[in-house]
Amino acid sequence: MDFDGDGHLDLVSGSYDPGEVYLFRGQGRGKYAARETIKDRSGKPIIRVPDQKDTIESFGSWITLIDWDGDGDLDILVGTYEGEMFVRRNEGTRKEPAFAIANEWVEVNGEHLQVPGNHANPVIADWDGDGQWDIVTGSENGGVYWYRNVGKRGEPKFADAGIIIAPHEGGHGYGELLEAGRDPKPGIRSQIAVLDYDGDGKLDVLVGDFCTYLHIKKGMSDADRRDFEKLRQDQQATGERLGKVMQKTQERFAEMMKGVPENEWYTGKNGEKWQKLYQEMKDLPEYKAAREEQEQLGRSMRKYVEPSQTREFFPGSPETPHGYVWLFRRK
Repeated sequence: MDFDGDGHLDLVSGSYDPGEVYLFRGQGRGKYAARETIKDRSGKPIIRVPDQKDTIESFGSWITLIDWDGDGDLDILVGTYEGEMFVRRNEGTRKEPAFAIANEWVEVNGEHLQVPGNHANPVIADWDGDGQWDIVTGSENGGVYWYRNVGKRGEPKFADAGIIIAPHEGGHGYGELLEAGRDPKPGIRSQIAVLDYDGDGKLDVLVGDFCTYLHIKKGMSDADRRDFEKLRQDQQATGERLGKVMQKTQERFAEMMKGVPENEWYTGKNGEKWQKLYQEMKDLPEYKAAREEQEQLGRSMRKYVEPSQTREFFPGSPETPHGYVWLFRRK
């Protein structure tokens, strides 16, 4: 994408933390300048919550550029972790962008567009070939969705989401079983590109994903299978115990923060209070016991699972994380 109209292709990117959007200016011959934070015309970073008290409020951004209002320059469309999207209009020129200071939220039927499963990462494509650009987006649940542009040039308007690729099947994307000899399925957190991959005149979709698998060893006996399933059940129960301890800690903190705006809960002195509570939770005998049990269960499961092919997902875990790229050809 030529961000500034100088004839060189540039790179633009969102970020997980702190959620700012970035520009790497192309210098030609495959070289790029150091990262710049894209800012609005007042000099502030373009983020989900411009007046945030804590960076977590703007956590997660995915961006694309489009002439939203048909005035000949490029505006910024930002997808958020929460599954919404907003626009920052370019109030300058193509070569000298000056972006609006306020977010303009994309709507469907008068309400904020909300991608099923969150993690909105939009791309622009004329999916239905009607001459109008549409929004296609991936999602936390692994699905790919299409928001048809039913407006007109300079005044985009969007229909309800259509499903291009169904959400991930088989679980929540973590610790899923993969039997020996079986192929994995597309996972969660779909990151997409829309293009005519095979040159047949139809738009296809490339999907990057994430998933963690337990690669089951070949030839497990019935007794081994029963033992393995028991370990899995015990692991789930231990996870639930840990979750309950965390929930109680969060409830204690919420009680302490009564009357305090949520966007101030984890900043300054309040943030220190949370860190103190969190450490107290980690020091609780029941929490320590559950964590040790969880790690022991993970070690016990290793005899039934192929060794991690990359790295451990977390210490003591036999899960193997994967990120594949899938091609979905359009029929």
